[in-house]
Amino acid sequence: MRSILLTTDFSENSKFAITYALNLLADVPCNFYILHVVKSSMFISDKLLQSQPTDSIYQELIANAKTDLESFISDLKGSYDNTLHSYYSIVDYDNLVAAINQTITNFNISLIVTGTKGVTNMAKAVFGSNTLRVFQRCQVPVLAVPYNCPIKPVNKAVFTTSYNSAYKDADLKMLRTLATDLQFQVEVLHIGTEAMLNAEQKKHQQLITTLLKPTPHAFVFSEGAPFLKTVLEYVQDNDIDLFSMVRKQYSFLEHVFWDHKTEQVANNMKVPYLMLAN
Repeated sequence: MRSILLTTDFSENSKFAITYALNLLADVPCNFYILHVVKSSMFISDKLLQSQPTDSIYQELIANAKTDLESFISDLKGSYDNTLHSYYSIVDYDNLVAAINQTITNFNISLIVTGTKGVTNMAKAVFGSNTLRVFQRCQVPVLAVPYNCPIKPVNKAVFTTSYNSAYKDADLKMLRTLATDLQFQVEVLHIGTEAMLNAEQKKHQQLITTLLKPTPHAFVFSEGAPFLKTVLEYVQDNDIDLFSMVRKQYSFLEHVFWDHKTEQVANNMKVPYLMLAN
């Protein structure tokens, strides 16, 4: 039984991501924990001042959200009558990332599913979008679902690597798990200036084979730059249904001033993408 965290703010893109997840995992036994975090901006002091002294302020803050979430889950059960799936509602009044990490700990979550709409024409924000914050600060892999991407089975996924890192089993476990559950193949994509690998890279490539077993996979090379353009073209030209990469940790100043691959992908990918935690 997989324990999956679905996040929602009741927006159309978050609802779409949940719809995608329920269809994707239709044949997989899952406990879905659906989390809604009440924003601090929802705090209405006048309303709370009218509360009785015995009322819990916390309960007052989340009461309406709990009702809305229970109604949303009731609709999901009506639309997706799947005996393999169970649903649990969680409402919190907290920082989004803190609420997610607490839920991960409490319910042994193995995967987070979240919706995303990508960037607008606004300048890059210092702290990034909610999706980026979840990517960078949460403890388990994240499946980000672009709004209105095709809802269809995953037949082929691509995982990008430079072969410069020796991955651990935990790094690739979720990719291997999904590939096993959904029976898709993985193309391990190396983007560079030449296809020839040095001795260290070859060792890391062989380690990936070990970590992905028994997942069907192939090693492919693409010569191109910049990274984002090459990846997007590869996904489009090769009928890729899922993109995946391992998250890298950066300092605050690096995040502000450098345009990192994680952020490039989060803002531009048109298919669902699995960000693996390390």
